[in-house]
Amino acid sequence: MGATETVDLFFELINDDDRERAVDLFAEHAVMGISVPGSDERTNLRGRDKVGGWFVRAGDGFRMYANDGRSMGASYIADLTVMRPGAQAMRVEANFRVENGEIVSLFLQPM
Repeated sequence: MGATETVDLFFELINDDDRERAVDLFAEHAVMGISVPGSDERTNLRGRDKVGGWFVRAGDGFRMYANDGRSMGASYIADLTVMRPGAQAMRVEANFRVENGEIVSLFLQPM
């Protein structure tokens, strides 16, 4: 499964509140970087348990919608709208790196 198919499946599972299966798409050694809005700071999470925990803790109703996306071989870059109940929707740029059908890295940065 290529980058586009893997990321599309990830969004589908996230939006169906099946985050456990979405997390299974991450490689054991996955890395996720999250840039803090209005700052140069970034939080880095390493390993499927920590990366996956971020999505599992998001709670029911957490959604990620791709407004625009483009495949660049093993990378998939997307303009996303992230929605979480009780919080204002946020637009972020997401950069996914996929190897052998597993997401090995994901970087989220506010737009």
